[in-house]
Amino acid sequence: MSPAGARPPGRKTYTRLATGRRVPQEYEVVSSDLHYNHPQRFELPATNPVVAWYYRYREGSPLQARDWTGFADPRRTIYRGYTQLQDGREDVVDGLLREVDETDYDRQLDAEWVRFLDSWYFPLRFPAHGLQMLASYIAQTAPDSRITNCAAFQAADEMRRVQRIAYRTVQLHDAPLDEETARQQRTAWEEAPAFQPLRELLERALVSYDWGEAFTVTNAVLKPCFDRLVNQQLAGALATANGDPILTSIHFSLDEDARWHRGWTAALLRHLIDDTPENAELLVGWVDKWRPLASHALEAFAGVLAEAPEPFDPTAVATRITDEVSRELDPVLVEPSETPDSC
Repeated sequence: MSPAGARPPGRKTYTRLATGRRVPQEYEVVSSDLHYNHPQRFELPATNPVVAWYYRYREGSPLQARDWTGFADPRRTIYRGYTQLQDGREDVVDGLLREVDETDYDRQLDAEWVRFLDSWYFPLRFPAHGLQMLASYIAQTAPDSRITNCAAFQAADEMRRVQRIAYRTVQLHDAPLDEETARQQRTAWEEAPAFQPLRELLERALVSYDWGEAFTVTNAVLKPCFDRLVNQQLAGALATANGDPILTSIHFSLDEDARWHRGWTAALLRHLIDDTPENAELLVGWVDKWRPLASHALEAFAGVLAEAPEPFDPTAVATRITDEVSRELDPVLVEPSETPDSC
């Protein structure tokens, strides 16, 4: 006990996060309970349009938890660590792009493969930008700062993908895009039949304002299919088969981002169900609602794989991706009592 009249020990900034005598980790200090306005703590009245939006689509979301801070990013990502990690990855990609500039790499690509890229790869910057906007919305409206941090870093990763696709577009054409080429690529995204189910899915997701549904359709339904099809198949194995290994290497790096997105998504879903078992039915309902659109989008866009000079079987690719997504997601979306016993 402190002597009479002695000042009590000073509280530290992390005191509220301490458990017993354990000093909180840096991740806990810089990621926990940073939303001053949740729940319902805005200084402005509820009649303000912005405040009303949050109260309706965040506090009013059916997706709730008793303890939001029970969720933790499996990678424990903080800003300093994120920038260090991505700086290293960008160095690798920059080296690959320098190799293209310093060699005859692009001149050695098959002309039919280049036409394929013009039609189906370069327009992917449009849906990738849609995914960036969705991640940004989730970051803005999420009820807990740990979720916001993950989604904000994810938005930055999506912008990284947009930038790399755009850079490769200009690099391959050896000049800034002329107005006609840019118009053709935009028209392909807006009108090509293979893109339209994906465009519909993205546009519907962008107006799903409930933060929980927006998170579910983006991270649990749309991205697991899109990332595998683009990073691992079209710009991955298919690019290698068509003599474009550098594109494969670029998207191997981008797919490392996508794997982390799936990792923190699974961790959040598991926490939401463990914390509030009723969330399982809600999440399954949202997944079931959006899966048909996602399946249609996957099958339609996978069809372009048959148009490459060295083609892939679209049905086999779509089936494999669907199976992988189901094996990864379905075990997470069960109530705690339904979770299979570990061996």
